[in-house]
Amino acid sequence: GVWRQTRALLFKNCLIKCRTKKSSVQEVLFPLFFLFWLILMSMMHPHRKYDEVPNTDLGPLDTSVLLNFVIGYTPPTALARQVMKKVAFDNFEDGIHT
Repeated sequence: GVWRQTRALLFKNCLIKCRTKKSSVQEVLFPLFFLFWLILMSMMHPHRKYDEVPNTDLGPLDTSVLLNFVIGYTPPTALARQVMKKVAFDNFEDGIHT
């Protein structure tokens, strides 16, 4: 049944690959060529490392612009809730609902 059909299909595919050597070689060499090209391009343009930017105080937030402003965060864990409460009460006079 199924095993005989699978074996016949694999044999057929093997015969096709043997008869069309040019396209079979292209199927292997083109991805290798593009991989080599990507590696060469990444070596020609190395990554840049930037210096650290020191922390600066940006001043208080303008709350008149932030009406109906929604801040989303994830995951809803106790630590995330604690951080969001700190952000709310440090940056807004009355705090915001988190």
